[in-house]
Amino acid sequence: MRRLIVLAASALLTAPAPALSQSSSPFTVEDLLQQEGLGAVRISPNGRWIVMERQAPWGRGATYRLGYNTPLLLTGLEIRSVDDAAIAYRLSDPGHANGYVAGPFSPSGDRMVVYRLTESSWRLGVMALETGDVQWLGVTPDAPRLGRTLAWRSETQLVLIARPDDDLPYAYRVSFQTQDRAAELWRNAAAGHLPSAVFIPSGSARDSRDHAEGSRLLTIDLPSGRERVIATGELFDFELSPDGRTIAALLDSEDFQPSVAEPILTGNPTRRRRLILADIDDPAPIEPLPDKDFASHLLTWSTNSARLLVFSRSVGTPFSDGDFWTIERDGDARKLDLGTARPWIDTSIQGIPIALGSWGESGPIVQVEQSDGSRAWKHAGDPNGAAVPVAEGRETLASVAGQLWIERRAGLVPFEANARSPLRVGRLWDAGQGADGGNRQMTNPDAVERGRGVLMDDQACLSAPDQSVLRRCVTPLAPGETIVAVSPRRDLMIGRLRSPTGSEELRAHSTDGVETLLTINQHLDTRDWGRVERIDHLGPDGQALASWLLLPPGVQDGDPPALVILAYPGVSYPAAPAWLEPGSRRRHINPALLAAAGYAVLVPSLPHRTGPTPDLSDLASRIGGIVDLVIERDLVDPDRHGLIGHSYGGYGALLVATQSDRFDAIVASNGYADLSRVMELPAPWRVSTLDGVPINQFTGWSERGQGGVGASFPQASALYAEKSPIYAASQIRTPILLIETDLDGARLGSMFGALYRMNHEAGLLTYFGEGHELMSPANIRDLHTRILAWLGRYLGAPDAADPRLPMPNPDLEHRVDQETVAGRTPDEPLLR
Repeated sequence: MRRLIVLAASALLTAPAPALSQSSSPFTVEDLLQQEGLGAVRISPNGRWIVMERQAPWGRGATYRLGYNTPLLLTGLEIRSVDDAAIAYRLSDPGHANGYVAGPFSPSGDRMVVYRLTESSWRLGVMALETGDVQWLGVTPDAPRLGRTLAWRSETQLVLIARPDDDLPYAYRVSFQTQDRAAELWRNAAAGHLPSAVFIPSGSARDSRDHAEGSRLLTIDLPSGRERVIATGELFDFELSPDGRTIAALLDSEDFQPSVAEPILTGNPTRRRRLILADIDDPAPIEPLPDKDFASHLLTWSTNSARLLVFSRSVGTPFSDGDFWTIERDGDARKLDLGTARPWIDTSIQGIPIALGSWGESGPIVQVEQSDGSRAWKHAGDPNGAAVPVAEGRETLASVAGQLWIERRAGLVPFEANARSPLRVGRLWDAGQGADGGNRQMTNPDAVERGRGVLMDDQACLSAPDQSVLRRCVTPLAPGETIVAVSPRRDLMIGRLRSPTGSEELRAHSTDGVETLLTINQHLDTRDWGRVERIDHLGPDGQALASWLLLPPGVQDGDPPALVILAYPGVSYPAAPAWLEPGSRRRHINPALLAAAGYAVLVPSLPHRTGPTPDLSDLASRIGGIVDLVIERDLVDPDRHGLIGHSYGGYGALLVATQSDRFDAIVASNGYADLSRVMELPAPWRVSTLDGVPINQFTGWSERGQGGVGASFPQASALYAEKSPIYAASQIRTPILLIETDLDGARLGSMFGALYRMNHEAGLLTYFGEGHELMSPANIRDLHTRILAWLGRYLGAPDAADPRLPMPNPDLEHRVDQETVAGRTPDEPLLR
């Protein structure tokens, strides 16, 4: 055991912020890259310890090879005792070559799992919270994504899914392994001794591709360090029975593809998922229902550990034709009788089909679609039993002292009575450990585990859900403050608050008052920020909507700035989005940087109209209508407008370019110009087949996702062409900057080729080694420099009286010259 933490005085976490200068200055890209971040905040089960993940500034990373998981490399842990203010310490790497991440607490709360991430390793340790000592274990754990990959069986024993040594979890390595494997293939071709080919099979030989080495499901005895293997395979989720004797696990099996006649979701699996059961102390895994394909996100034991609730389907059939099952410890499986109802299949935010269910005292409770099409909770196995209508899309079940409740936004409603008004007002909060079960526990939580939370009402009063003890009221949240953790002792709540000028605080609310635990990004409090204006308007179905306008700092009445629209179809904003406020850490096309350069930034609400698929045929006119309202209020220059879109917003920006020439400049980033390209595997899956062939992830986007086609390409190829901007490229009149990255699937080279062939004003900007959003600080700097230069070239200086950006000839501040350069002709405009 080795002590890796430097102890410090309690002032480490509570030092007052330095006095702020009265002078202010514009927000810059360097300010953006110097922002710190906050990760998970956890309170131990005994209520004694607060563990906070604090992320160093983005620009100080030792490497950016981990892509979206770079924040983990920047993360350190700050630990504080609730009962003894003298105990406070930090686990971190000043050079940010290692990241330290919090994991599950032990049952007593005296110890916790910690992870250490480097560029090439992911390690597991157990930390004694009283002393800060860490016992590092020689295994590479998997990361919780779809489900649970680590759990405490007792105070001295862990159960986990362990990957081959130093084989990082897929999400951590996907970026750099693409670069490394591609470089190796290039070297093979250059040397001439080894082939540089990667073969991906389809059809009957689909599963003959190279497969990754399997993981191990094992136990680790902490005092001795002894490991015991329970099962092997490509495991991704497990659940321990409440008595700790039996373990159920899901693993990926052979590849398969659904019929092209069935439109799919982005989360539709491309591999069959198997279920195994094993007795931990005498492991001999058994496989109930070996020919079935099991759904993720449902793996729940009954309270007496006798039965497991799961959901499966036959391969090649829709999830809605699947069945709920209860499985005994010995593997005996029984299909649940739903009578005339059928399973309700929900969809996660990732597009994963999910069957919802848990356990009550009298048996399993599952969500069903009734014969009249309505959605309800039902006592499975009792086909004639009363069903409880589902009132809210994301409501969950909670078991409290043996009684089952439905958790809704307003509070807990008793399941049996189905009362319209909650009998226990408030929301259940855990102590910050929800993510330990991965997406499964956050989306479809176990009712008993959910019922162990703390109930907090809108007056910040905390109580046990069974109301067995008197409630305690802590200091209420400040306006804009959000809850991140609540103590199981019901005497402490931790909130996160961003100031109006960008700094952030973690604040501990107790019955005695509020204490600031830490403050980050004080440097932002000396920056100039613009103000946000609300723009009210109607939506496509006549609904009342609000869009939001960020005005640049220092804007004067009578001197309206040029306007830039950040458009993302399908989304509406009842309140100003957080990334429009001071202190936003949005690195890819940051609106505060556009405002600091002098542009007004409009974020329009653009929900889809009611219909079977998204219809964007009038997107340009809808955006234009909102812009007209802004112009009527004399908030922006009526003649200088630019449009920017990223991802689906990039696709939308390309559509707008084919529908209208109203905008003076357009920037489209990482959006599809040709929807048929969704079938093309991006680089990470071209250089290796070890991680599968996730074609559904991309084709599902067009079939039942944002792409809005509603059918597969073989079934509706003409519709793909109709909805693809590239086939209307001849209609484009506006100068357009196309931005793409080599690790992303949405490529724009063909659109640029079409525009280049027409001698149109355009640019193709490609960033190498980057995914859907940029991670490298140098690339983030370059991105904003190029976008501002593009806007400046075609819109003129942000403020017509401020020639801060160099303007090439001809004089692009004059509209007649802009139209000539943009390739516009005297022909009748598309829209105006």
